[in-house]
Amino acid sequence: MTSGDAYDLLAPYIREHIYKQGWHDLRPVQTAACEALFFHDEHVLLSSRTASGKTEAAFLPCLTLLEKSPPRGVGILYISPLKALINDQFVRLRPLLEEGKIPVCKWHGDAPLSAKQRLTKQPRGVLQITPESLESLMHRAPDVRRMLADLRFVIVDEVHYFMGCERGAQLQCLLQRLERLAGCSPRRIGLSATLGDPLLAMDWLSAGTNRACLHPEADEAKRRLRIRLRYFPLEMISDDDEDDGGVQRAQLLLDKDLFEWTTNRKTIVFTKSRADAERAVVSLKAIAKNVHAPDVYRVHHGSVSAALREEAEREMKQDERPIVTAATLTLELGIDIGDLACVAQLGSPISVSSFTQRIGRCGRQGQMADLLFSLRQETSARPEDPLSKIDWDLIKSIAVIELFLKDRWVEPCAPPKLPFSLLFHQTMQILLQTGGEMTPARLAQEVLTLAAFRCVTQDDYKILLRYLLNEGWLERSETGGLLIGVKAEPIVTFYEFLAVFQTPDEYEVWHRQKNIGTVSQLFQPGDSFALAGHNWQVVDVNEAKKRIAVQPVRSVGVIRFQSFLQAQTHEILLQKMKAVLADGGDYPYLDVNARDALQLARRVAGEIGILDHWIYENEPHRPAIFPWIDTKQLLTLQISLAELGISTEITLGGYMPLYLSVTDGMHTAHHLRQALQKIRSRGVDIETLAIPDSIRPDQKFDKFIPNELLIRQVKADYLDADGLRESLRFF
Repeated sequence: MTSGDAYDLLAPYIREHIYKQGWHDLRPVQTAACEALFFHDEHVLLSSRTASGKTEAAFLPCLTLLEKSPPRGVGILYISPLKALINDQFVRLRPLLEEGKIPVCKWHGDAPLSAKQRLTKQPRGVLQITPESLESLMHRAPDVRRMLADLRFVIVDEVHYFMGCERGAQLQCLLQRLERLAGCSPRRIGLSATLGDPLLAMDWLSAGTNRACLHPEADEAKRRLRIRLRYFPLEMISDDDEDDGGVQRAQLLLDKDLFEWTTNRKTIVFTKSRADAERAVVSLKAIAKNVHAPDVYRVHHGSVSAALREEAEREMKQDERPIVTAATLTLELGIDIGDLACVAQLGSPISVSSFTQRIGRCGRQGQMADLLFSLRQETSARPEDPLSKIDWDLIKSIAVIELFLKDRWVEPCAPPKLPFSLLFHQTMQILLQTGGEMTPARLAQEVLTLAAFRCVTQDDYKILLRYLLNEGWLERSETGGLLIGVKAEPIVTFYEFLAVFQTPDEYEVWHRQKNIGTVSQLFQPGDSFALAGHNWQVVDVNEAKKRIAVQPVRSVGVIRFQSFLQAQTHEILLQKMKAVLADGGDYPYLDVNARDALQLARRVAGEIGILDHWIYENEPHRPAIFPWIDTKQLLTLQISLAELGISTEITLGGYMPLYLSVTDGMHTAHHLRQALQKIRSRGVDIETLAIPDSIRPDQKFDKFIPNELLIRQVKADYLDADGLRESLRFF
């Protein structure tokens, strides 16, 4: 199908809208979506890079089909992981929907109640919602049936964001429960700019339905891309300096370089953490003030208030000044901030997927995508430890860039096999939804037929229900049915129970009548910290209301935000890092300092043998294992060695699980070699493997799960015996 053919099939008001917008033709993904949705009946997965028009690709054919056959109620349900993304798409779609006289309602905690009430009374058009708000809506069964009984399409934005986590599994449950409650069978349309394995995404999208899923190919023009990596080593500082002083000076050089690079260029500066984002903006503001440059620096992360985040988004999109915003994951997703001149990355990205999302934020509409990596050496090398001479953040950054540029590889996302925390959550939500008791058999039928629990057995569920009854979270009625226990009611009816992701215990920060954001630690009067790109001093604390009153100060403050990062590194990324150290090639995007650091790392890696041998011994009884295997295999190996009496710890390279270090001081490289040979010869029996108490899932509702099920979950979702067995062949 050509772009012109697809255009001719669209509804007249849509063609009129396209003409008014001055579009010359439909984009490849939009043409492919039209063919898939007009001429087939399957679910559809649309994947193309950021700003390629995926949202319109989904809505244009769906709205056309709804015009030909109007539904009795809401026709399109749009699901997004972020309220901010819903707000952005609400503004973006409104002109088109107004052309067709189609109402659109955003439904989340910050949306106006009046619009929700209008939709409930007269359901039609488009409903935009988050999974948590959909979970809440499911408790209103009559409204759901009236609003969504004739639902035709469910559009899931940012599919890759949902896959591989409990929130995505919750969404799968919600979609199945919605179909059962409302009696509808909508087609699902998934949108993503970052997919490692489209087949996994297709399976995830169609889970629990009788429809297959299509993934139409869209021929996209090649992007023009310019990448530069600048490295700031501590060696630039004299040997007489203290290490902290060297770090501070190297950081100052990086900050000045970043300031010059972003001057007069609208930029997102991506960081690894919220604290790094705050530090970057405080530094940039200070430099700008010293040279009498305008303050165009903003911060965007989860601890900044929604109002300030929205203000930063609005300025990025509408302000004529070249706004520079430091951000974490919050600006990876497709919030419209207009055309960007460039993107900066401080430190290595967490993953190739994250990097792909970030580079997609610039280079739109045929422009050159311009990316700057800025890395600072974190610690100085120690003579007694050759490994300290290797900057793993640098090696990882190069590996991520190479996987993106040459291999076109992105981490695949597989859903959890045994999400027991979610199993408890959905059990309680279904009991809340029904509003009464259910027999154990009926409850099991409702819960275990949800696709997210395909690997959960009847015996698993019996163990959970018995435990919940014994602990008082569930109760039996006089007729033998199951009810939510009195002990559990305050928990499951609280609004925070709608979400399956964890949130830290936070304190609101206020300056006069303005909410600045939140912090995850309780500061005392007189303390200072940085938040939202400014420095604050605490003037009053109200622990009961969890509110901190502040006033602006000049001194630079420090804030340590709580992190819930679970480091999982794919074997392909580790193997690429190994190849970067081994191949001896050059990378044109590296500056002189980065090339020198890479050559040093290659020399050290070759001398100590970590590229050719698993075992490295820097000192007697302190050997290390460098297997270059992924996190699940590494954890499996650690537990297997513990069963043989060898204690180890997983050593991180930045955020990345990298290798095992022997910690007991009793074993030599010879002992370690014998242990590895024994594990290779006998294999790893995952069923009999003894899981230490320190290794457990870290999900929101784990306290409601019996220990034996948590151990089963660790074995199913956190370990990989088959992969380790294969890797040991090369030991």
